[in-house]
Amino acid sequence: MKRKMLLSVLTALVFLLSNSLFAYEKGGLEGYKIGTQAKIKNLKRISQELVAPPFFPKHKQVVKGKPRVIVVKMVVEEKEIEVEPGVFMWAFTFNGTVPGPIIVAHVGDYIELTLVNPKTNQLLHNVDFHASTGALGAGALTNIKPGEEVVLRFKATKSGTFIYHCAPGGAMIPWHVVHGMNGAIMVLPKGGLKDGKGKRIKYDKAFYIGEQDYYLPKDRDGKYKRYSSPAASLADDLKAMKTLIPTHIPFGGTMGALTGKNAMRL
Repeated sequence: MKRKMLLSVLTALVFLLSNSLFAYEKGGLEGYKIGTQAKIKNLKRISQELVAPPFFPKHKQVVKGKPRVIVVKMVVEEKEIEVEPGVFMWAFTFNGTVPGPIIVAHVGDYIELTLVNPKTNQLLHNVDFHASTGALGAGALTNIKPGEEVVLRFKATKSGTFIYHCAPGGAMIPWHVVHGMNGAIMVLPKGGLKDGKGKRIKYDKAFYIGEQDYYLPKDRDGKYKRYSSPAASLADDLKAMKTLIPTHIPFGGTMGALTGKNAMRL
């Protein structure tokens, strides 16, 4: 009796494994197909030139007809910045700015990003889009070492403004984020913005402002430390981050970045 029961269990297990493997080879379990290419061959491709914050790239507020493919490129740059006079930090950036540039698309559009990690960098990087679903917002698909690049495409299905950030995994996620490796994507409704009564809203100029928390380590004398390379501050950074008390909260990457001659003007 026990042998028959054991054989039955083994038979059922083999059957389940066979079905699972078959489903995987076919492209995923029913309802969760993978590897299916979007039909974008005949869609119009729009090359969007990203610009440094607080400005927006050139874009349309209202679009009609078929979805488009918004083609963008971001290059990862590890660079030392002066947060305030005499205080330095290695920033991990998209296109050299904190925050990274804003991308603009419309509901239904496809965003096609080329992400480049130059060989001059030291760390592995990727990008996690909160406007995308699956594979950790593409974070699991875009891990690139120095000297590598990757092309990612996803469909914008919901309107709103969403963050994107580097997410290499574990403690590296918050560490990269608090070093400035984040930005935003704005997905507009195809018909443009509307107020609560459904009336169309049109803007003449738009600004994009990013608030950033920095946790900069200090020495025994209370002076801010300066490090020779991007990874050198990791242990000290993690200790400072655990206090949950930022040392600096700039708007635009560095203290006073959007004041004086750099103030936003209409």
